[in-house]
Amino acid sequence: MLNQKYLTHFNVYYLGLILLAVSLPLSVFTMSVSQFLLAINWIWEGDFKRKFHIIKERKAVLIFLLIFVVHLLGLIYTSWPDGFLGPKYNALKDLRIKLPMFILPIIIASSAGLTARQLKILLLFFIAAVTVNSFISTGVLLGVGNVPINDIRDISLFISHIRFALLINIAVFSLGYFLFSKNSSLIRIEKFIYSGLLVWLIFFLILLQSLTGLGLLIICSAVFLAVWIFRLKHLPLRLVIFSLLIAIPLVMASYLAITISGFRHFDKYEIENLDKYTAQGNPYLHNINNLQVENGHWVGLYICEKELKEEWDKVSECKYGGPDKKGQGIKYTIMRYLTSLNLRKDAEGVKKLSLEDVKAIEEGYANHILKNKLSLYGRFYESVWEIDLYLRGGNPSSHSIAQRIEYMKAGFRIIGQNPLIGVGTGDAQLEFNKQYELMQTKLAQQYRHRAHNQFVTFAITFGFLGLLIILYGMFAPIYYEGRGKDYFFLMFMIIAFVSMLNEDTLETQPGVSFFSFFYCLFLFGRKAD
Repeated sequence: MLNQKYLTHFNVYYLGLILLAVSLPLSVFTMSVSQFLLAINWIWEGDFKRKFHIIKERKAVLIFLLIFVVHLLGLIYTSWPDGFLGPKYNALKDLRIKLPMFILPIIIASSAGLTARQLKILLLFFIAAVTVNSFISTGVLLGVGNVPINDIRDISLFISHIRFALLINIAVFSLGYFLFSKNSSLIRIEKFIYSGLLVWLIFFLILLQSLTGLGLLIICSAVFLAVWIFRLKHLPLRLVIFSLLIAIPLVMASYLAITISGFRHFDKYEIENLDKYTAQGNPYLHNINNLQVENGHWVGLYICEKELKEEWDKVSECKYGGPDKKGQGIKYTIMRYLTSLNLRKDAEGVKKLSLEDVKAIEEGYANHILKNKLSLYGRFYESVWEIDLYLRGGNPSSHSIAQRIEYMKAGFRIIGQNPLIGVGTGDAQLEFNKQYELMQTKLAQQYRHRAHNQFVTFAITFGFLGLLIILYGMFAPIYYEGRGKDYFFLMFMIIAFVSMLNEDTLETQPGVSFFSFFYCLFLFGRKAD
């Protein structure tokens, strides 16, 4: 037992929670250290009889542990040796990644609950860490440190941009609670600081261009406003907020419709009426089998590579036969970029490019819309372009949304072959590899990943039976703990659940730590209100 006045077991526990909260946006290493600290402190404290009695009596904890138990049972029919000891994904690695889902509920549920003030302090440390990461990422975007950026999403140095977007949303809606809850009593300087942080983090989330993060911001904002509107007694303000609830999704839908409309109007042509020669007298190639379109213009028309190479090599050090800075063949980037400007792929087309256009092509931007890294419209356009190309038979490789469609197609076929109990812990990637070969997918080898949908991944690994047990393990504890209407837990579950529709959230250490920490903190780790 710790006897020091301040170095008590509870204080070490609380420090471990704060360290874990701060580590989520900043360091995978200290994320592991903090959980190791929590485990050592829990063991050193002893008093196991009391702790195990709490866990035994607290049904919600035992139910949540079913998620880890399903992974253990999946070992029974995992293939040997590839499923257990495969070079990249294997059962032992999967269990190690999932350990926080076993350790954290036991530690947090059997430790003293946090008061409202202690929870607020912990969340403020977390918000500070998220803000620090956002400042660092902004510095990277502005060129500080000369970090190479091939995509706006590369500015998130410590964790994936999608995971960071989830954490930003947690921070945003925690600040929203502190600012607007009737239980909060803030002095003027606190209101000023929290409001500034709220505005900054929302702006940064838009800057990050994570469609998952932005979608979550809209969904959670709608829930936040819907809850708030019923508590307002001021009728005009109620009407304003209700109007916002209606207007925001309509504006977003209109924005998306405008983007999609660009793919509904293609240039019409008759092959016999196309010009056959350039202004310099060289023959054009008209590849009508090239289905790529940029801003309604066909990439395969009006190509003269002889002139294109000669003129491009005069204006750029990135030679025509080599790659651009994203590793793509630069000649294809040039062709797409010229097409996006409705210019022909010949000497005259290259001559009309500005220095800014040349630099954008060198950096790998294949459409003039995309050269503005801060353009949200460009992000939407890129996503619609990927889907359009894929649906017309294009290669999904290196296109995140198109790849996800291919992943899901493969995933559902695997589920159809193993519907009841799945393929076993550690075997999902092996089955995907086989399925991609059977499908004769166009995906390049380095892009042949798993489902990118956590529920599909669970169904593949453990079948519908395992998926149902896992869903029970996630949602039944909410009923037993009586926190279904709790603000923090509700916002967290919306963020976590939606992320699982678009990501394998629980297949990486940061993702599992994020989910296990906030789930257990908000559900098991607080004193009763």
